[in-house]
Amino acid sequence: MSTTDRPMSQMMKEGCADLHERAEHAKVPSRMVAGEMTRDEFAAMLQQDAIWNKALDAAILEHRDANPYLKALVEDIQLQGPYYDEDLTHYGVPADVEPTPGVKAMLDTIEEARQSSPLTLLGLHYVREGANNGNHYVAKKLRGAWGIENDTGLRSLDPYGNNQRPLWEKFKVTLDAQPFTAEEKDQMVQSGRVMFERVMAIHEDLAGATA
Repeated sequence: MSTTDRPMSQMMKEGCADLHERAEHAKVPSRMVAGEMTRDEFAAMLQQDAIWNKALDAAILEHRDANPYLKALVEDIQLQGPYYDEDLTHYGVPADVEPTPGVKAMLDTIEEARQSSPLTLLGLHYVREGANNGNHYVAKKLRGAWGIENDTGLRSLDPYGNNQRPLWEKFKVTLDAQPFTAEEKDQMVQSGRVMFERVMAIHEDLAGATA
């Protein structure tokens, strides 16, 4: 099957598989899955992740109406900023904190894409949206460790709850229906790989601060 014929979702999954594996087994995600992350650590992570998630939302919204790919794929429910605001309010921590080096690099990547490449924004968003699959499971682990039964304080981690799987399947079907060229597909994969690298750098900053 040629590059042009392969589904975009398959290319993204296969093209980012090695980085996905590394990201899942890094210190911060591993501590979350093990239920070892404290509420204070989670709140600190929220503060950093809120910065770049809001920047990505804003960049996507700037281009969505004019870009057919973004318009077809990014619904308002997928904009993550409001979920972060809700969680930040729950933990009583401010949003205006100094970004770590990893977050600054992420912001630079988002800004460059905002200025010149809406398709890169979609690749970044794909990885963010796909991360909700694993995060849905992680949220269950943290609920158990912290003794909570609802999604209070964890909306940014598990925004869709029991609707996660059907919404992700809908996203992939819509993605695969887009008329991407071979070059656009390659660009999507490369932007997805950049997203994994940026997220791992942010996690390394957080792990260093915890240590």
